[in-house]
Amino acid sequence: MSILTSTTATSAANSAAKKLVTALIGALVMTVASAAPAASGDMLVKPFEQLQFSEKVPGNPQISPVKGIPETQPSSIVMKMGRGAFTLHTHTANYQLVVIKGVMKHWDEKGSQKSAPKMGPGSYWYQPAGQVHGDACESNECVWFITFDGPRDFAVHQ
Repeated sequence: MSILTSTTATSAANSAAKKLVTALIGALVMTVASAAPAASGDMLVKPFEQLQFSEKVPGNPQISPVKGIPETQPSSIVMKMGRGAFTLHTHTANYQLVVIKGVMKHWDEKGSQKSAPKMGPGSYWYQPAGQVHGDACESNECVWFITFDGPRDFAVHQ
């Protein structure tokens, strides 16, 4: 057998081995994927124009729950309010927030509204449960999307 024939045979064997490994990896991925739990619930699509917000009460945000029941379980909510600030407070659940419209500020008990960075549309923050913080809307209107990993509550910091 010549070196050329040996090299060609080795190359063909390597190619077959690569195909076999690829097929085995593909089968493994499909097996793991089919064994994974299905996503819970149905797809959810809610255009902003169709959201139903709570009654407007001075000093309070209007809320439109889009998934879950905020008072009793994890939930996702679209909230909006006019210019104003919340006093320092805490929540018993962690939350994540994305600003949709307006300019907001967020600070911890060591900071202040004045020193907090301006957070425009697309800005994000994560707020750990139990940590004292304040929030403000510095525009005529702010809209944000917020997800709580437990019931939504609000306790004024003493």
